[in-house]
Amino acid sequence: MGQAIVKEKQQNNKLIKGMIIGGVIGGFLTLFDRNTRSAVATKAVDIKDSSKNVIMHVKENPGEVKEQLLEQVNQATDTLKQTIQEAKNLAERINRDVIKEAKEISHEAVSFAEDTKEEYLDIQSNVKDTSSKLTESTKKKRCHKLS
Repeated sequence: MGQAIVKEKQQNNKLIKGMIIGGVIGGFLTLFDRNTRSAVATKAVDIKDSSKNVIMHVKENPGEVKEQLLEQVNQATDTLKQTIQEAKNLAERINRDVIKEAKEISHEAVSFAEDTKEEYLDIQSNVKDTSSKLTESTKKKRCHKLS
């Protein structure tokens, strides 16, 4: 059983290596197309220029960049605090309104069930009385007929 696991891992490794090699070869093959090469070169230059500009801006204005970052962090923190407060308010409202209403409905359902039970017991008692009376009446009629 251990050999089967080792063999499966080796096959998985070969698959991953094959996928990586295939991706690299596919990437190189796409570069044979002039338009693709041009687009890749343009994107690479754009990324390089953007990176240089950001790095230069940070080097020239470290205090400004730091303040911008702190402002963004503070804004995100404020938004998060506000969202948390809104979630708390919603939870309180749910507890106050929905759960209270559910308890009231539950109480009403229990009352209804108790009332219904009492009515059922009354009906059951009436049915038993009626059944007894019918049984007695039937017995009396039979006794009269036999006499």
